[in-house]
Amino acid sequence: MRRTNNQHWACSVLAVVIVSIMTGEVRGQMRGNNGSDFAIGKVMQLWFWEEHFPSLTISENPTWEAQIFSKDPLVIYIHNFLSAYEIEHVLQVSEGNYIPSMVYPGDDAYVDTAERVSISAYVPRDDVVRRIEQRARAFQGWRGNSTRLERLKTQKYAVNGFYNFHYDWDNLVTDGNRVTSFMIYLNANCTGGGTNFPKLKPPKDTRWCSVIDCEDNEYEGVTFKPIKGSAVFWENMYPNGTFHRGVRHASLPVKTGEKIGLNIFGWDFDWRPSQSSA
Repeated sequence: MRRTNNQHWACSVLAVVIVSIMTGEVRGQMRGNNGSDFAIGKVMQLWFWEEHFPSLTISENPTWEAQIFSKDPLVIYIHNFLSAYEIEHVLQVSEGNYIPSMVYPGDDAYVDTAERVSISAYVPRDDVVRRIEQRARAFQGWRGNSTRLERLKTQKYAVNGFYNFHYDWDNLVTDGNRVTSFMIYLNANCTGGGTNFPKLKPPKDTRWCSVIDCEDNEYEGVTFKPIKGSAVFWENMYPNGTFHRGVRHASLPVKTGEKIGLNIFGWDFDWRPSQSSA
């Protein structure tokens, strides 16, 4: 079948759009402690083929950069993981959906202000949110069909808001578990409110002081500063599926202002407690 000139033109335009979108996020880089860069690769392929063009109307791509903070447990700091447009969008669609934050031991769910004081909102899924989800999936690699992202949730902390020390994995569940976590900072107009990992070893290189609190004498370990648009990613398990206790963490109390974060959790449906140490 012969194509008309209009058909040729339409195909050419579509090809240009596809190539532009698929290469847009390749600008992200992985940076090691020695400063060397490692190209992440064509991560947009996953987003493109799984979502079938939902974000063709979105033109802004963040130029993110990642640094390995710890290898055991694996903790990675990501600069500029969300764009300003994406942050404002997530904040906007979360409004009106906030409820008091709960704790979730096993199959239970209840408010416990001794452990957690904040309000939370599930983020409605749209093209922008799906794009963030795909970026999070691509960042942590292709893990097979058993691993899915939980629905994204924003957390808003006012003055004295906090989340006490806890693990994201749950030793009371028997059918699947959280294997990965992202903590993304959407709004950081505050003092306090850092994310503390008491079992992480503070680095010797003072350049890390731009993203961690090097003057914190109140808490052990490492406290990541809440910096708008940036994220902390970590693996909750050892490679053999056992719980990693080095990822115990807390959202420290907000002293002034307000902090809003975005949680993205990877859930492995194939995980079973027989693989794990309680």
